[in-house]
Amino acid sequence: MKTAHAIHFTDSRRMTAVADDSIDLVVTSPPYPMIDMWDDLFRNMDPGIQKCLSRQDGPGAFEAMHRLLDPVWQECFRVLKPGGFACINIGDATRSMDTQFALYTNHARILSKARKIGFTSLPCILWRKQINVPTKFMGSGMLPAGAYVTLEHEYILILRKHGKREFKTAEDKQMRRESAIFWEERNHWFSDIWFDLKGTAQTLADAKDRNRSAAFPFELAYRLINMFSVKGDQVLDPFMGTGTTMAGAMAAGRNSIGYDTDSHLIPAIQRTVRGVMVLA
Repeated sequence: MKTAHAIHFTDSRRMTAVADDSIDLVVTSPPYPMIDMWDDLFRNMDPGIQKCLSRQDGPGAFEAMHRLLDPVWQECFRVLKPGGFACINIGDATRSMDTQFALYTNHARILSKARKIGFTSLPCILWRKQINVPTKFMGSGMLPAGAYVTLEHEYILILRKHGKREFKTAEDKQMRRESAIFWEERNHWFSDIWFDLKGTAQTLADAKDRNRSAAFPFELAYRLINMFSVKGDQVLDPFMGTGTTMAGAMAAGRNSIGYDTDSHLIPAIQRTVRGVMVLA
């Protein structure tokens, strides 16, 4: 079975190359609002964000950043087929603004927007990313009321467009059977907490403005693709980055489309997909 994979280096807030109701699954991880390494990206898109940050207006900056992401979720809903899934890896953020330390709940803000768009919210997965460093505790950890709980998990939001997907034709039913996972995988993957996956360090020497760490690993994308799609399906990543979702789709025998605004990522994408065992 041959698969096709396409990359578009343009803004995913308008995915004009993707037709309505043509995508079976979205697997992605957007820039995280209120995480400082993404500040430049957001303020370059909206100068008003810099004004919020300069006057230490955390809630204002948080909302302005999410307003830049909202059109992407609207586009994902448009291009997904009825019954299609969107799996969004997102972490919350902690930050001190105007001397106030606070949690910025990215996952809740995305869920709120997704429901307004028309998505059905399904049980999500907590990805436990334990931080094994002595300095992970924030505040005066030994004194009551002087410390903060460590933030060591991210969310994988699971959204669906409309009702359950239907497999009506004999060919569709056969492809679904051929895409079945093992019993042990089912029991492990469909748990609501994943303890066993580690973040993947990404230091992009050829794209200095996109140095990132603890991005989601290949196994995360590969699992989600096998859980929520069948062979030959079309998988979309509107925040492609270094191409992890595309690599997972290739390995699982799915087609894929990726969007990113930074064409300097081409060498990193090539490294990611190089050597992937493509399912025949």
